[in-house]
Amino acid sequence: MQDSFTTCKDRLDDIISQQKINYFKWQIAQKKGFAICISIEAIKTRALVSKGSARQLKENEETLYHRDLKPLIEKLNIIVSVFENITKIAGESLRLLIALSKLPDNTDKVFHQSWPLSQYINFLDQLYSSYNKENNIKQRVACELPHCMNRSDLIRCTTAWEYPQYVDEWTYLMFAFLEEEKKNRT
Repeated sequence: MQDSFTTCKDRLDDIISQQKINYFKWQIAQKKGFAICISIEAIKTRALVSKGSARQLKENEETLYHRDLKPLIEKLNIIVSVFENITKIAGESLRLLIALSKLPDNTDKVFHQSWPLSQYINFLDQLYSSYNKENNIKQRVACELPHCMNRSDLIRCTTAWEYPQYVDEWTYLMFAFLEEEKKNRT
């Protein structure tokens, strides 16, 4: 039984450590992605202002897709792939914790201070759900932003990236609770 407890605790610690690292990566990707969105918005705004209406655009045979957009769009797609990866890892970790909970006597065991395994599963379930929903928004912004044809759509897309709806202050607080739980008793 002691070996089962130790093995489960070690796996749990590995999963939690990976989730903390991934949350940090998510925050960095969020900031980098926002900077890219601002750059795309600026380029598109300049193109919209200089070109005028879509009718003038056809007459002048010019484009609203400035050549500087392509590398930014590629970078934004890389950022979105980071979000996809983090979401996938959170889902796999959740499945692993659920599997660990099915081992005998692991569900109600307290591994650190007060959380049983079910509380860690709840934490990861909420985290995975938040990542998944926010990832869908980021993907949509990455697809729509380069193709916006007016200023209000550009602002809407950039704002959707700037102010996350699901990976927000509550997620930060969840990680703060987790960190407090993992502290060693003195």
